[in-house]
Amino acid sequence: MSRTSRPGALVLGQVSGAADLVDAIIERITDGALSDGDRLPSTRTLAEQTGLSRGTVVRAFDELSAAGFVASEHGSGTRVSRGAAQAARAGARTRRSDGAAAEASSSPLPEPRTGRSPRDLRPGIPDAALVEERAWRSAVRAAAAQGLAGVNPWEEPRPTVRAALAGHLRRHRGIAGADPLLFDSSRSAIAALCAAFVAQAEEAGRPGPDVIPFHMEDPGYRGALLMAREQGLDVHFHPVDPDGLDAGRLGEAPAIVFTTPAHQYPLGHRMSVEHRVALVEWARRTGSLVIEDDYDGEFRYGVAPLPALATLPGADGCVAYLGTSSKSVAPDLRVAWCLPPAALRREVDKWLAVHRRGPSSLPAEALGGFMAAGAMDRHLARAARVYSDRRARLVAALARECPTVDVTGVEAGLHLCVLLPGYDDDDVVRALERAGWRTRSLSSQSARFRLSGLVLSYSRLVARDADAFAAALREVLGGTSSG
Repeated sequence: MSRTSRPGALVLGQVSGAADLVDAIIERITDGALSDGDRLPSTRTLAEQTGLSRGTVVRAFDELSAAGFVASEHGSGTRVSRGAAQAARAGARTRRSDGAAAEASSSPLPEPRTGRSPRDLRPGIPDAALVEERAWRSAVRAAAAQGLAGVNPWEEPRPTVRAALAGHLRRHRGIAGADPLLFDSSRSAIAALCAAFVAQAEEAGRPGPDVIPFHMEDPGYRGALLMAREQGLDVHFHPVDPDGLDAGRLGEAPAIVFTTPAHQYPLGHRMSVEHRVALVEWARRTGSLVIEDDYDGEFRYGVAPLPALATLPGADGCVAYLGTSSKSVAPDLRVAWCLPPAALRREVDKWLAVHRRGPSSLPAEALGGFMAAGAMDRHLARAARVYSDRRARLVAALARECPTVDVTGVEAGLHLCVLLPGYDDDDVVRALERAGWRTRSLSSQSARFRLSGLVLSYSRLVARDADAFAAALREVLGGTSSG
């Protein structure tokens, strides 16, 4: 760390609670009063300075730590994390603005339910057993008690759902003033955005969809590719860059760009702040649309926060933000949300009215109640701890049993990638299935730039199976020829 002297008092202004203290410390990081590596005053010192209870200060530190702004080490106090200053200046904020999730951190980790297979490592499904049953049932009962609204949910969703989602996006992703549109899936939202952009282009007298570029990384999310082809767009594939999609490769024509910047699907890279800013500036300059799919953006492990593209300056006119409950809660809810640019909102609304692809009212209302009651914040805090532990166990097991393989995407999300150059990953997948493990090949997510590997979810991998899977992979690789 760059500084070792004991910290003096921080100039924080008036603070009246944990949320105010969190905001004040982030402001000091943003304006340079605190730099990466600086040590913060002790919780006791800050409590005396601010007049807050020590417990309130501890909750604020917990929130800052969970978001990646600070890190605590035994005997060294609490310091500003490496990369926190850059992230704060770019607009990143904490995952939550109250202490609910931090207070829940002392809860015991739940045991996995019986009746489900823990040997399915295919990506895309979280562990629904982590959802607190009592809170979820309460939310469902409250939603059912409201009775039937008698309206089309895609045209007139109840305001309580959208208000709860707006609060969730503000707390967890730093998006203020959100007015989300509700969909039954992220694929439907992608299709609606593509259709809206095409309609806008046609109104402006520009060429039709067959010449509108649709840029995406490869390997990438196959659902986005299918929606782009369904709209007849001209798909352009770009090899995955560890720093994220490079705007310099995209040309100057108005286009649609699909990206998963928080955790690139499937390789798991996080888009750098520089690439995020450059992409938004490119989209503004060229009149393009960036679709930001934040499919598992709530989960990150030991890394500094990075701002959603939608929060960057100028993004409101060119970035559409997508989110979904499928990774944070469960895919069977079928609730997704979209924040389109204002210029496209009318066309997206029209698409929803025609295609009727909004969510069913009852699960959407239940999810809204779950969020409004604070249960979602508590769930995400608990789930992040469980997933972090499962991820660490799998990474450690792979390092022991298969030390020569490269692993990517371990900093965020619910899955990682094991790269297997020289192997036929489809053969590896079939051999693992014979050994009792269901996995997904990396090449199955490629359209042009084929890479060999495995896309592995650790969300439902119980602790005792991490070593067993790594040993099975070692045996399979030993018995599978590499070119």
